[in-house]
Amino acid sequence: MVIEALNPKNLDVALELLQKYQEFYQVNSIDTEKNRQHFHRIINNEELGKLFLLQDREIYLGFATIYYSFSSTIAEQIAILNDLYVLENYRRQGYGKKLVDYCINYLQSLGMSRMRWSTTKDNAIAQQLYKKYGNGSEWLIYSYQIN
Repeated sequence: MVIEALNPKNLDVALELLQKYQEFYQVNSIDTEKNRQHFHRIINNEELGKLFLLQDREIYLGFATIYYSFSSTIAEQIAILNDLYVLENYRRQGYGKKLVDYCINYLQSLGMSRMRWSTTKDNAIAQQLYKKYGNGSEWLIYSYQIN
């Protein structure tokens, strides 16, 4: 098993996985070129975040994306685990946990003390994994579509 950062050589496979992730979350209009531009921003500016791809036996099985933000309550930079995705046939085999652990270790190496994430209320598989890291938050997350 190998976990590697997004780079120009693995961008196309990352885009394929992202499309499957977007389909999982029922994104109405998947735009491959927009996705490519977004990931190029991450490749070209590591201060925005990182995307890590997991590969096992020559097959790319999933990815995790972290973006950097700040927390006023602890007055520190934090990371948001924005995306965690494993291909359906490989779920419940520990790959998601390997990606989360990798992100945690990477962030510790940067000196960060907190990573946050969320999932939909009906994503029971993800919740089973996330409960291994502690209890959920009491915070409610809201979203507003600007355009």
